Amino acid sequence: MSKDKPFSWNILPKALIESVLIVMSILLALGLDQMQEDQEKQELIDRSLHNFANELSRNRATIEDVSLYHRGVWQVLDNRNNNQVGSSVVEFRNIMDAMQAVVLTRGAWETAVATGALGRMDFELVSALSLTYDAQSRFNDMYNSTLQSLLTPSNLSEQNIEITAHNAARFVADVTTRELELSAYYSQTLELLNSTNVQADKMFGSAEAGISAR
Repeated sequence: MSKDKPFSWNILPKALIESVLIVMSILLALGLDQMQEDQEKQELIDRSLHNFANELSRNRATIEDVSLYHRGVWQVLDNRNNNQVGSSVVEFRNIMDAMQAVVLTRGAWETAVATGALGRMDFELVSALSLTYDAQSRFNDMYNSTLQSLLTPSNLSEQNIEITAHNAARFVADVTTRELELSAYYSQTLELLNSTNVQADKMFGSAEAGISAR
């Protein structure tokens, strides 16, 4: 009849070391996964910030370009109204046809919302972006709806053309004022974006330095 081998205390250190190594390997794997996930999130934020900066810069350039032209249109309409120069439907239509549609994009905002990048950004920056894109949407809605209303057949009739010309002058004056306000929104938000990018670069550089030191 076989007897059980007596328990040996000598195997405890080896088992303990193996257990510690297993735990450490699991923690290391989890840590690497977390680091990779954090890196992917940061890369998503960086791409979103880059997209915002590019899009808002383009939109600001568009607004500044058309604003100069719109001020010229307003001066023409205002002078004709002040000098009581009668407007024919053809002349008025030629002037208003020059009010081209202003194309302001918002793809960067929609992409950041869809990818969840906004939820990982600084609250102050997200608030500034939200206010800027809201102002942009209000401008687009006002511009397109009012311009279409001015150019309806009833407003372009001979009996209504003078009233329409006065309303058009007020509309273009309002447009130029809102364009200045929108340009200011763009500039302030771009300044905040630039500050955020600089801080991110500093943090990334410090992290890299720490890793290299190790």
